[in-house]
Amino acid sequence: MYVPCHMPVGDCGESVERSGALSHSCEPQRRLAYQMLARHHEIASFEAELRVFLASKKGQFEAWLAARDVRRTA
Repeated sequence: MYVPCHMPVGDCGESVERSGALSHSCEPQRRLAYQMLARHHEIASFEAELRVFLASKKGQFEAWLAARDVRRTA
């Protein structure tokens, strides 16, 4: 049976030698990029849902209200 000598790390996707997997430390930027890639579909659907909401009357009101609040605190 073939056993690969390199395996991907679950948190960041980096390929490391099996013998060094326990000592591996994921870089924060690489971990974030890997997590964003894994959640690509969720992020895309959120953006589409947000566009639909902001196009609605309630969304337009919420955007106006937020802009008004920002102007008051500035």
